Amino acid sequence: MDIPLDFFPNAARAHRIDRRMRGQLADSLGYLARSMTEQLGESHPELDRLVAALQAGAIYPPSTFGLYYELAAALMDEDEAAAASLLDELSRERVMAACEVNVLPLDRIYPEASRARYQRLMDTDPDTPFRIVSPPAVHVDLAIQQFRSGMTRLRQTLPELAGEFEALIRQVVLVAGADDLDYGFAGGSCYMLWGALFINASAHDSDVATIEAIAHESGHSLLFGLTVDEPLVLNDDRELFASPLRDDLRPMDGIYHATYVSARMHWAMAELLKSGKLGEEEAALATDHLDANRRNFWSGYATVMPHARLSETGHLLLANAHDYMRAFSSD
Repeated sequence: MDIPLDFFPNAARAHRIDRRMRGQLADSLGYLARSMTEQLGESHPELDRLVAALQAGAIYPPSTFGLYYELAAALMDEDEAAAASLLDELSRERVMAACEVNVLPLDRIYPEASRARYQRLMDTDPDTPFRIVSPPAVHVDLAIQQFRSGMTRLRQTLPELAGEFEALIRQVVLVAGADDLDYGFAGGSCYMLWGALFINASAHDSDVATIEAIAHESGHSLLFGLTVDEPLVLNDDRELFASPLRDDLRPMDGIYHATYVSARMHWAMAELLKSGKLGEEEAALATDHLDANRRNFWSGYATVMPHARLSETGHLLLANAHDYMRAFSSD
């Protein structure tokens, strides 16, 4: 499937990416089912049914992707007990509505095993722990209301970005940092939980901030979906560099992501300002964010260009982002 690498939001492209990701999940689960039948001499009709549903276009939640990755790891480790347990969990996964985007706190993710899986798969960097918990109940209703308000404004002002987001994201999971997390965060995502977006329930108190968060985190998901065939960069993850969005040194892949999504956030703020639909305080906030995103892009670009070993995909994506940003001074 030839998918364009254009910089600007494209809802139709996002639907193609999502279909490809789900089709590849079906293929991978089908391969695992055949391998287990050959190796263990047992058929797995529950897995066959899930594969058939995916091939027919059924939308399964992010937890299904996470289960696949953990099942594949268990089989590689020859851990038959873990594999059997994961297969049982897979058999109980349920189809989502095709156009549904659920907004809910972490503690409303069911079953509890899926909740723990989300926490585990979001915390895979041994150098920078990312321990998330469910937010205090007092923040949940306000966060849901704020997210929906931001999405309404997004559909009115930036419909193509709204369409892209709704094609890529199926669950918006409201979280907070664990008590021992020593840094703040606005949100996050993980390629092993395709379709999930984790948002700090107390980090966005306006429509402008919510729209920027959507542009930011959906930009990461877009990159995940565009780079299933090859990585963005070929640098070893042990090579660490300064990042425009983090205080700690980061692998080049993370810096590339931060640089690209800074351009995406800049575009969103610029388009909001051009819409003429912001109040005075909102316009001032968007202007501040616009300038911060400009500086972050050029800071990241100055690190990526001399140090990254870019794949063809990574080169083209960054070149297109640069073509947009070149009109905005790096000074």
